[in-house]
Amino acid sequence: MTAAAVTALFAVWVVAVISPGPDVVVVLQRSLAGRRQGVATAVGIVAGLSVWLVAAFAGVAALVRVYPQVMVALQVAGGLLLATLGVLGLRGWWRSRATPPAPAQPAPPAPSAHDLLPRADFMRGLLTNLANPKALVFFGAVLTPFLSGEVSVVASVGIVAGLIAVALAWFGGLALVASHRVVNERVGRLLPWVDLVASVLFVGVGVAFVVAALA
Repeated sequence: MTAAAVTALFAVWVVAVISPGPDVVVVLQRSLAGRRQGVATAVGIVAGLSVWLVAAFAGVAALVRVYPQVMVALQVAGGLLLATLGVLGLRGWWRSRATPPAPAQPAPPAPSAHDLLPRADFMRGLLTNLANPKALVFFGAVLTPFLSGEVSVVASVGIVAGLIAVALAWFGGLALVASHRVVNERVGRLLPWVDLVASVLFVGVGVAFVVAALA
């Protein structure tokens, strides 16, 4: 693979990764709740991207092209998953509005090493990304041709690792910026409304996925 082809591949990847969508929304939402939450969500999203990358390069995208009904099933499942995440978010928002604020509590102890990345937020990021099976089609149609048979296994693994590193840098950096003290002081008080908007968006996108798949 020539240097020009590698540059083109990473340019396409950067545009795809930074494009606004549910991944960006959920990272911003959880980052306003705290740095650990935002970083854990970002790591979960990158884990989901890694799954789609491996699936695309393993030939699953070709299988979807041969059997379109597989894509329909994946899209319906992804839409239902996104809508469920949105409904759960709406329920949490409603409960937080209905429950009176609790009295001030002493600061919690510092987190131990094993819970530096909250598992719930990691799973939220992972499921949000995996809920969009169109990523598989995109990777298969746009990225896989760059990794033709002329590219060695070692080079392919290095390229995939580079793509994952780019995604981690973007989403991790986004989480660090959005959770910065200055940003949190100015925007953090709007977190309940950010949660509401994000949850409504997830329900809407999830329903749209299901409708489009069954149309």
